Amino acid sequence: MASSSTATASASSSADDTDRHHGLVPSPPPPTPSNHSLSNSFPSDADASFSRLLHQLLVPPALSQPSLPRRRSLIEPYPPVVPFDHAPESGLLLSAASDFGFFHLSGHGVDGDLAASALDESESLFCSRSISVNNMASVGFHNEDFDDGDGDSIDRGGRDRVLVLDASGNGEGEVLSSLPALREFGECLQKLGFAVVEMLSSMEEGFCGNPFQKEIYKPRCLLWVTSHGKDTNTARFGPQMAKSKCYPYVVGLQYEMRWWRKPYRAIGDSGELITITPVPDSILVTLGDIAQVWSNGKFKKVRSRPQPTSVPYDGGDDSSCISLTLLLTLQLDCIISPLMPSQEECSFDDDGGDNVGDNRRRKFHGFCLEEYAWRVYNERLPVKDPLLRYRT
Repeated sequence: MASSSTATASASSSADDTDRHHGLVPSPPPPTPSNHSLSNSFPSDADASFSRLLHQLLVPPALSQPSLPRRRSLIEPYPPVVPFDHAPESGLLLSAASDFGFFHLSGHGVDGDLAASALDESESLFCSRSISVNNMASVGFHNEDFDDGDGDSIDRGGRDRVLVLDASGNGEGEVLSSLPALREFGECLQKLGFAVVEMLSSMEEGFCGNPFQKEIYKPRCLLWVTSHGKDTNTARFGPQMAKSKCYPYVVGLQYEMRWWRKPYRAIGDSGELITITPVPDSILVTLGDIAQVWSNGKFKKVRSRPQPTSVPYDGGDDSSCISLTLLLTLQLDCIISPLMPSQEECSFDDDGGDNVGDNRRRKFHGFCLEEYAWRVYNERLPVKDPLLRYRT
């Protein structure tokens, strides 16, 4: 009887379990420890990855990256200020010549009042009719090469008006004799030009000897007088630069007047537009084509004369401004080639081989200055480096 009751209770319990089993949705089996770990970590990793992706897409530097090259092109180079009245720091002049191709010269002794008087006298030249027709013949070319038939004694060089005077006194004695400040100023710049060549010759890795002292080349000094229009500081500055007159030279010197607070620009060695901030009462020294060839390619060059980006006279109503540049160049009939060390100047190693290495290999072929000057002057800052055809 008891057994029957137990069986009945068991059957009833089994029936109740069966009813409960069929009345509920079956649950999945419990996860294994490894599955449990993955199920907890996966959403966290996915969120972290998604967060990193959003951060990379939204981070500000990535969005401003395309504008970096444009900003970099506006950065003004800061060439060193090289002292003239005492020995510069070791490597300072070499860095200026090889990294920039130009520098500011301080302690030069040229009086600022003399420079201002020379500018005032130069302005009168553009109103004078006493200068021979096509004054650009002073560079050594024939008059008919520049005759445009309008009877103007000034070669206008595009938008700017240009006069060239031989500061050496050859053929321009009468003009300079009536302009005492300009004559004295030109003489001061001449002396500085020769002194700069000596500085470049005496330093290590510079010219192999001073070519003027060795009388290898005959120097020529040209005063380049330019009248710049008021619209120099416009969006057309680049095209206007390309039209400006250019002439091969060793070094160019330009006095940086106190009131020239706006930067001026030039065409660099690679054809880039460079902006130069003036250093008041210093002299801007630029190295030209001839200096680069003489250095066998170690020095950079400036492919144009620096020009102001605005009228420098503060608050004035002048329709133009005057800039004076002295170009230390050579006689047209000379052959330009690298200044190479002589055999006696070469060092030798223990095996008897020369130690000069790459310095003994010429980077340029020799070429006639007259042909080169004519092409550079008339092509007016071509896109390609004018010295490219003479490289070895």
